[in-house]
Amino acid sequence: MDAAAKTEHQKPTIRSNKIGVNTLMARNVIVGHPGKRTLVEQHDFSAGQGAIVGGRCILRSGTVIYEGSVIGDNVQTAHNVIIREHVTVGDDCIFGNGAVVREYSKLGNNVRMMDYVVISEAAQIGDNVFIGPNVSFTAGRHMTAALEASGAMTAEERDELEGFAYLKEPSVIVEDEVRIGASAVILAGVRLGKACIIAAGAVVSTDVPPGALFAGNPARMLKSGKG
Repeated sequence: MDAAAKTEHQKPTIRSNKIGVNTLMARNVIVGHPGKRTLVEQHDFSAGQGAIVGGRCILRSGTVIYEGSVIGDNVQTAHNVIIREHVTVGDDCIFGNGAVVREYSKLGNNVRMMDYVVISEAAQIGDNVFIGPNVSFTAGRHMTAALEASGAMTAEERDELEGFAYLKEPSVIVEDEVRIGASAVILAGVRLGKACIIAAGAVVSTDVPPGALFAGNPARMLKSGKG
């Protein structure tokens, strides 16, 4: 990576950032924003380990990329995109306005994400995936965050309730070539099989076989992947 990125007015303020050749960043883009733990422990917005952004990217105004994240080549963000800490993004991905990718998620190549998509913590997304506007992935099904913060529930109890270890296992898995329609909700623990289609507005609570079409709330199979 070449640190001599093109910007409108300034270079990144986090010294340990690595920005690829011919990457274009708007004036108020932040790369290497410290994560929650870093801020709590160091109480310093200039702290953090930095982030890596590949070459020939276009990061539009309001984009914030947190520390520990690695962004591939030819990635484009629209306005006010948030990529949280320790996220991996492949090459040729596009993020619509207001999209949010939570901590420890992994995106493959050529993921096309429209406006106001929310990707849950530790989600895994394959290559050549389309995600329509206002789609949400969830990191859990039982909404335990306030209980954990109050001490009413332990992390071990949460993991037992959810059926998987938070941040240690994927929240949602999306295989290659999946298409997800506008305003769909993909609940934690779900795997979307290769080349399946999720209709607009669907609420998916079970695994979807490869090539299948699912629609409705709760989502059900309308067409199998067998033709």
